[in-house]
Parts: sequence; structure tokens; C-alpha cells
Amino acid sequence: MRKDSVIFITIFFIIAIPLVMLLFLAYDQLQVGTESLYKGHALFVGNTLNQRIAKDLAIEDKRSYSEYGFIRTVQVIGGEENTLSELVNYPITSQYAGMVGHFQLPPNGTLRTPLLPEGLFGKILLEQIPPKERRQREEVRVKIKSVLSDLGISNQGIDPKAQPRDSVESVIDQIYKIRDKDSTNTKKRRNQRTNRYEKATEKEAFAFNVESTRFDIIDSYPDEIDSSTIDALSDLNGVKEVEIEPFQATYNSQYIVFYRNVKLYNKRGSSLFIQGFVVDLRIYLQSLVKNEIQFYPQEQELALVFSTKNEELLQFGIPASKEATTHKMSLLAPLDGITLTMYSTKIRGAGAGVFLVFLGIVVLCILGGGLISIYNLTQSRLSLASKRQDFISAVSHELKTPLTSISMYAELLQNSWVANEEKRQKYYGMIASEACRLTRLIQNVLNLSKLDRNRWNVQITKARPKLVLDDFVAMYTKNVENKGFSLTVSSDTDVNDIALNIDKDAVMQILTNLVDNSLKFSKDAEYKMIVIELRIKETDVYLAVRDYGPGIPPSEMGKVFQEFYRVENEMTRKTSGTGIGLSMVQKLCKLTGMRIEIENANPGLRTKIHFPPISL
Repeated sequence: MRKDSVIFITIFFIIAIPLVMLLFLAYDQLQVGTESLYKGHALFVGNTLNQRIAKDLAIEDKRSYSEYGFIRTVQVIGGEENTLSELVNYPITSQYAGMVGHFQLPPNGTLRTPLLPEGLFGKILLEQIPPKERRQREEVRVKIKSVLSDLGISNQGIDPKAQPRDSVESVIDQIYKIRDKDSTNTKKRRNQRTNRYEKATEKEAFAFNVESTRFDIIDSYPDEIDSSTIDALSDLNGVKEVEIEPFQATYNSQYIVFYRNVKLYNKRGSSLFIQGFVVDLRIYLQSLVKNEIQFYPQEQELALVFSTKNEELLQFGIPASKEATTHKMSLLAPLDGITLTMYSTKIRGAGAGVFLVFLGIVVLCILGGGLISIYNLTQSRLSLASKRQDFISAVSHELKTPLTSISMYAELLQNSWVANEEKRQKYYGMIASEACRLTRLIQNVLNLSKLDRNRWNVQITKARPKLVLDDFVAMYTKNVENKGFSLTVSSDTDVNDIALNIDKDAVMQILTNLVDNSLKFSKDAEYKMIVIELRIKETDVYLAVRDYGPGIPPSEMGKVFQEFYRVENEMTRKTSGTGIGLSMVQKLCKLTGMRIEIENANPGLRTKIHFPPISL
């Protein structure tokens, strides 16, 4: 048995070790696959965000330079007419979530916004705006001015008195200077995106400049601007062409400022304007991410972090770990100074790892359980084979003993070697007794075979257990006495007239086997007595067979009902028998609705057969 255990354990490890290695390889592949999946999701998210940034900026990029004034000229059927710009509406509406407002820095460096009219007609138009709304528009202007100041976006003006009065170009060259914190990136962005041009009519140019240039200079320096300077600046109204550069951007942790350079060309030179708009960074980025997650819920497994080289601007979601970056990329120009880093909100491969661990445990349990089952089945088969071999030996011995006795007594009688009549009668009785013993042995084997094949002819009838017991005592008392034992029978008075649904043949067979067992195992007992009791307790009626032999060791109690099992070793046993008696009794009880119970009586063994309960 120990050798078999070693073989099965070896088989288990031979199968389990490659299986565990295979599961580890599968886990690594799942890790790689999961990482690729997350990177694919992250790349998709990043590209989608960049597409939205480009789409939003494209709308502003197509906006005409003239829309940044309060008044603009539009083409109509039959000519041109002046109208209000689209940007004068309040409250402000825009495709940009978090839009603060649009602005324009004309050549003199003062801040202008389409929300408030400026220049010659400014006072007249301003009076048409309700006071409360006017204050709100002024607050927007103040906020824009503060943001531009914080980010260093301004135009440096010069003292007009120090400039040659006959050269507009010299005035322009010194008045208009643009501060760009990252000039290298600006040049790169300009190289990547080309400038566009617009044709400007005289009426359109006049409407644009009437707010922006001439009258601002006059208002700013009423005592210091002479007529020659005014005449030089007036030539700006002869604009024929406008060059518009792509948008640039600068930002801090609160705001983004998108701005572009606009050059107005006339016959004497050019003038430079800065146009743009201010956006609340946090609100804008939140709207981008919210729209992305709203339309693609599966991307909620990603945490997004927007940052610059120096600081983290905004974070969405909680990364499972910032050590393992899923994907990192720059936003689209002009926001290419902002880096978008994406992390997984879940530990990569955690779900797959748990599944593989669970799968591995299940497979190993199935493998181990299967091998244990096979081992137990093999051992039970071997044990059964061994018991069958013991049974054959026992049956051979049991058959040989009575046959030898019968043959010996028959030969003595046949050869007339027994002269005494009394002895002859005794030998005849011995032959008859051994023949009965042989018959019972063969009948037991046949009955066991019938029970194993479900061929026992069950005949349940209404009968009184007391009468069945009396029949058995009448039939078996002589055999008990021939073994040197006395048979004692007692019953409760209340049970004498009770009739139950029982199989009388099964009860007789059960009593025969139990008494035979008692006779065999208590032959060396001090009290050679077999006691049969018929008792009733409430609705429970039972037969009890007791002897005064050695009983059964407690450790063997659960095994005595197994086929061919004997408490004694087959090679050293001192009692006769085949080991099928109690097994057959248990099968008969189960087949006919009865129940068997054994217990040590100290001394001896008591076996109880419980009949089906009485119906009240």
C-alpha cells in the first residue's frame, strides 16, 4: 500500500509541475495582453482628446480678424453693411467650456474686448447696454486683463514724440513687440501650421480701425500728438490684405490663453494686432474628459493626469499605481507643452491573475481528487479482491469441514465398524447436523448472491413478530443445544398480539445468521448462553440477540458490515465462518424496511433488529 501511495504522489507531481508552469506562462501572456489592451485604450483616449482640441481650435482659427471688434462689416446682396460682431453677445456662448472671453491688443497695447465698444462710437453704443450687463461685461474685461498680465502677454508702446513723424513703419517697429515665453516652440508651431490671408475692403478696414487705432492714440495722447503723426497713422485705413498667423497658447494652472498675430497691410507698411481668447483650464479639460468618458464608458478604467514640466495641472481618476504608466503623450499644438499621462485604475492583470489562480486551484484539486479517488478505488478493489480470496479460502474450509465429518461417519457406518446402536444413532445425528450446517452455508452464499443482484423475492405480509420468533426457536433450539449452549427467549407482553408488515423469510434468515455468529464467537465464553428478546418501546418494536462472547473492538464497529470482512486475521483466526453474515443481515434489513444496530453488552455483543414502526 505504501508503494502504491508513492506511485500516485509521483504521478500527481509529474502532472502538476508542467501544469503550474503552463499557468505561469498563461499569466505572463495575459499580463502582456492586458497591458497592450490598456495601451490601446489610452492611445484611443489621447487621440480622441487631441481631435476635440483640434476641432475646437479650428472653429476659432477660421474666425475673421474683423469679428474681434464690436462692429464689423459683412458682405450682403448689393454691397456691404455694418453689423455687430458675433462675439458681442452676453452671456458668452462658445464651443469652449470655461470660455472667459475674447480679447484684442491693438498697436497701442491697450486691451480691447468685443463685449465693450471702443473708439469714436464707443460712448454712443455703450449707452445702449443696460447698466447691470455693462458692469458684468466690465468684470469680464478686468478678468481677461488680469490673466494676460499674469501670463506676460502685452504690447509695449513707445513715446510717439521720439519717433520720426514721416515714417509709419518706424512707429510700428517700435510700438509692437510680442512676448513669447517659449520662442523655440513658437517657431516650431509656426513652421507646422501656415498663415492664412484675407482680403479687406476699405469699408471693412475702416470699421475695424475706427475702434482700434487712430482714435485710441488721440484719446491717449491728446496734448502730445501733432497733426503729422495723426496723418501718418491714418494711412492704416488703407488696408488691402490681412495676414493671420495660427493660434499660439500660453497657460498656467488656472487659465489657457490662445492668441494669434494679425498683420494688416497697406501701401505704406503693416500694423500688428494680437487677437485671442481666455479659457478656464480646469473647466475645459474637465469637459474634454467628461465627454470622452460619457461616450466611451469603458475608458473609466483609465486615470488621466495633465501636467507640464514643472507642475501637475489636473488629475481625473485615481491611478492604481503611478509607477506603471499606461501611456504618455503631448497634447496637440498649441497645447503641446501639456503632457497627458494615463494610468490604469486597476492593477494590471489582477482579474486575470485571480482567475488563473482560481483555475489552477480548481484543476489541481480535480487532479488531486481524481488521483485520490483512483487510489481509493484501486485500494478498495484490491481489498475486495483480497477479501474475496479470503472468502474462497473460508468457504473452502467451511465446506471441507462438514464434508470431512460426513464422509468419516458415513464410512464408519458403511463398513459396520460401529457395533453399538447408540453410537450409530449418534453418528447419524452428526451426519444430519453437518448436512444442515453445509446446507445453511450454501444457502447463505446463494442468498448473498441474490441480494447483490437484487433477486431476493421480498414478500411483505401482515404477521406477528412473536409467532415468527416462536417458529425460529422451535426450529433452531436443538442446533443451539448441540453446540453446548442454552437458548433463552423473553418478550414483552404488549408485543405478543402486535402484527407488522414484515418479510417472515427475511426475519428467519436474519435470526439464523445472528445466532450462528453468536455461537461461533462465544464458544470460549464463560456463560454459554444465547438470549433473544422481543421488546416494544412506544412505536418501536425490535428483536435483540445477545451472547456473552468477546464482543467487537470499537475501532472495528464500522467495518463489520462489509462483505467478507472478519475481525480476525484470516491466517490466524480461531473461529469458523465466511465473513458474510452481518453483511447479508444489513442488506436484508435495508431491503425489507428494517434497521440493524449493534453494541457491546460487556460482556458479549447485542444486535438489535428494529421492525418498521407501528402505525398509530
